[in-house]
Amino acid sequence: MDVKTWIFPTLCFFLFCYVMVFVGFFTYRVNPNVSLFQEKGIKSATSLDNLAKEMNKAMKK
Repeated sequence: MDVKTWIFPTLCFFLFCYVMVFVGFFTYRVNPNVSLFQEKGIKSATSLDNLAKEMNKAMKK
């Protein structure tokens, strides 16, 4: 197998991994106790009636 065939994708993969490590490191370094996907407020559970209404609205559009 030719070296030129696999060297560029391999370097791109290692560069991607390197960048992801630093993104994760600096993201959690700011405040490790806060989840990235945590919502600000508490949302109530959706009832079946509200879900049916929303589904009907979406289907009518």
